Amino acid sequence: MERACIGFKMKDAAQAYRHMKLELVEDYGSKAYGNILHTWDDGERYLCRCRSCGGYVLVQSSEYHSFTDGDDSYYKDYFPVDSPEEADELNRRYNGFDIERESGIRFMICDNNNPHWSTKGK
Repeated sequence: MERACIGFKMKDAAQAYRHMKLELVEDYGSKAYGNILHTWDDGERYLCRCRSCGGYVLVQSSEYHSFTDGDDSYYKDYFPVDSPEEADELNRRYNGFDIERESGIRFMICDNNNPHWSTKGK
């Protein structure tokens, strides 16, 4: 039975982040179905499987290029998905910003290696 990584059921985002030992299943790149699959200036999405529990995670990485001090910011969002088909459907439906704001999914945000749960979603 396919399912999302059990880390998404954990209350503490740091504990969930430590649980997720991810291996790449599919690299979607930076664009699919006409959608930009990241926020800000650069990035990509990829589907991973957790080596700890076997569950799936859709990862969206993004980079913001700083033009003032040369110190870029890096972000990763981790979304629970039950299957590769669900991940592909999210790629089809949402660009980088919209998956965060409109999908209704509770996801993990990791900015500068600081994991925390999104305030939106289930």
